[in-house]
Amino acid sequence: MAQTTTITVQQIHCESCEHTIATVLSQLNGVLRVSPSAKTNEVKVSYDELVLNEANLRARLTDIGYDPL
Repeated sequence: MAQTTTITVQQIHCESCEHTIATVLSQLNGVLRVSPSAKTNEVKVSYDELVLNEANLRARLTDIGYDPL
């Protein structure tokens, strides 16, 4: 079943940050859509909750140097 979450990440400063986050998270099995925004400092993610959960997403953001709030 698809789930959507919004994660606040203060370190999104530019399009390069958006691209990095979108690329890395979209490679996770179960991620359906990723929409990071430097303007709002938010990452909206739609994912299959049978495959992964929000903790997995937050951990992957931390792995690549972003600190989710």
